[in-house]
Amino acid sequence: MRGFEAYIAQRYLRTRRKGAFVRVMVGFARWGIALGVFALVITLALMNGFREEIQANLFSATAHFTIQHLSGEIRDTPATLAQVRKVPGVVAASPIRFEKGLLKPARSSAPPEAVAAKAVDPASAGLTSSIFQSLRPGPIAALKEGRWPSARTSPTAWTCGWATTWPSPSCAWTWASPACSPRWWPCGWRASSRATSASTTATGSSCTWPTPAASPAARRGDDRGAHRGVDQIDTVKPAVLAALRAEGRGGFVASDLRDTNKPLFAALRVEKWMFAAVLGLIVLVAAFNIVASLVLLVTEKRRDLGVLLALGATPTQVRRLFELQGLRIGAVGTLWGLGLSVPFCLVADRFRLVKLPSAVYDFITYVPFRLHLPDLVVVVAFPMLVAWWASRYPARRAAGVDPVDALRAQ
Repeated sequence: MRGFEAYIAQRYLRTRRKGAFVRVMVGFARWGIALGVFALVITLALMNGFREEIQANLFSATAHFTIQHLSGEIRDTPATLAQVRKVPGVVAASPIRFEKGLLKPARSSAPPEAVAAKAVDPASAGLTSSIFQSLRPGPIAALKEGRWPSARTSPTAWTCGWATTWPSPSCAWTWASPACSPRWWPCGWRASSRATSASTTATGSSCTWPTPAASPAARRGDDRGAHRGVDQIDTVKPAVLAALRAEGRGGFVASDLRDTNKPLFAALRVEKWMFAAVLGLIVLVAAFNIVASLVLLVTEKRRDLGVLLALGATPTQVRRLFELQGLRIGAVGTLWGLGLSVPFCLVADRFRLVKLPSAVYDFITYVPFRLHLPDLVVVVAFPMLVAWWASRYPARRAAGVDPVDALRAQ
């Protein structure tokens, strides 16, 4: 009997003899759902695109994950690096150290400014991070002990060279508080037996040292590994730790930027679904058009419903008939919305149609639209559920029609 219900529902929606106002209401309901679906797809694709671009820029500026030892120092770094590089999926690994310090003018009483020092291996640092492509005044491979010229990032940034000195804090940590006596080393020339050459990146807030020069200024060490895809981090990271444990190298932990930037990515997810919820109200508004059009259809077809019930149709079949009508309205509107939004997202993302001002967005030059299949499933399911819910009331009214009263009234 489902074929009977679907046939009657289709005839009622396609009638041309009368009921022009009902057809107009059905058209408004379909286009309302189409507009809501279009807005939902565009919003979700936009939020996905910005999240992926931010994540891609973060992971391109640094390696995909970091390996550290619980003791704070990796005793045999070359052997550890060799073992990490053997793991399938690892493209490159490079040693790196971090330290915080101060920069101040050498011939001025101005207070020093905080700076982040990064000790890297010039030979392999460029394989795990693209941020060294903006290194000034030369490539990372040319960074050598005591032979780096003065580096300048911008007219307003600090100059690392003859006009600046670098403090290497020598801290004796106690249970009460650290007692630090900073040693000021000039940038760009050899002090004592240690080289302190420096270079700066385009951000103007960090300095890069060759690894041997920064060793005395660092208090911990770690190895940084990279692989081809961000989506493979969850697979390669445990494999690297398992390989190190198999070699008797315990005590290692691994972390990536998703762990250290959880608040950022959590905020992006919340914003994504908050925007989707707000724009989903468009679909809910279209649901009122579905209710109004079906109620008018029930009133217009009251005599026909009485005939169907008198000929043996059950109230359940009549109720399903109008529920199918609501689902058909929702399906057509959803298909229209997908037909407009999906090609737009694909073309706009492929050809980068929507540009962004470079003065506002440093790393993202266009508006990215990235479609995800789970999001499309949610977008399709939501208007269909709304359409079914909106058709419930008119369907109950139609099922409650008394055939005797319906035939007598005409």
